[in-house]
Amino acid sequence: MTDKFIDIFDKAYLLLPEFSPNVKNAIVKILPYLAVIFGLLMVIASIVEILGAPFISIFAFGKSTLIQTLLLTNVLGIVQGVLMVSAFSALRRKNQRGWRILFWSQILWIISSFISLSLSLILGFLFLYPLFKVRSHYSK
Repeated sequence: MTDKFIDIFDKAYLLLPEFSPNVKNAIVKILPYLAVIFGLLMVIASIVEILGAPFISIFAFGKSTLIQTLLLTNVLGIVQGVLMVSAFSALRRKNQRGWRILFWSQILWIISSFISLSLSLILGFLFLYPLFKVRSHYSK
């Protein structure tokens, strides 16, 4: 099931231009570090936003759907950040498991952006582009 889901994205990103071998190697080298840095930032930002949600509720004037949406997207943000951090060691070893974890963290970003009707939805798909272009560098 998950392989079929990934294959759908793979087919779409195959239609886009390839990167040069040097660019692919650079992406593979920096990807683990980007994942851990942005994963930690995502967790911290989501926790801070969750802690700030009661203050937002004062200004929402009873609009509980806003609070529920913020809470849901921040919980997804925490999960996404934890996934990104947990992908670090497998990405450094160029293991397919790390690539998959990073893929699923991006899917969470896309879902979260969709729920909150955010334009960052486009960024979620954009960040998958280099991820799929270096997929072959990760072994099973």
